[in-house]
Amino acid sequence: MENQEEHIVLYKDEPDEHAGRCECGNNVFKSRVLDGKFYRKCQECGKTKIV
Repeated sequence: MENQEEHIVLYKDEPDEHAGRCECGNNVFKSRVLDGKFYRKCQECGKTKIV
């Protein structure tokens, strides 16, 4: 299993260019709530945003 460091950015710092889509063009995400924050991870490129 690979050990990748997750790249996490804040949505307010890097908003979506097209609503509901990652910069790579993908619109499939894995979401989770941790410590009261909503995390959205792109299933294509792996970029995570705190929304």
